[in-house]
Amino acid sequence: MARRDLESVKTSLEARRTELVEDLERMGDEIQSIGVEQEKERGGLGNHFADDGSSVMEAERLSTMRADLSDLLSQIDAALHRMGTGEFGICQRCHQEIGAERLEAFPYVAYCINCQTILEREQALLSGG
Repeated sequence: MARRDLESVKTSLEARRTELVEDLERMGDEIQSIGVEQEKERGGLGNHFADDGSSVMEAERLSTMRADLSDLLSQIDAALHRMGTGEFGICQRCHQEIGAERLEAFPYVAYCINCQTILEREQALLSGG
């Protein structure tokens, strides 16, 4: 990948990283506020089971989204590290170049499409799916 293109991708990844960190902090605050609201309402008049259920569902939804964003943040951090070591754009499994189209769509990927497919199949077999 050309140096200018690499700098552009790095800038884009760093901007996305900043967004993710902000989103994760906001979600953490929201999850915490749901817990605080639940504690305040516990046992009080007007506390309704449906409200409790909605709060629990919202906290679970935020927790799931937060886990997904944390995973993406880890992938971006790893891609930025690979840029620093000169391994960006090289498959971490077969050590071949990752296709330009794949990197353009997902600049944080660590594997070429063939190795990604193999890894997903292996994981599906291990998980019984």
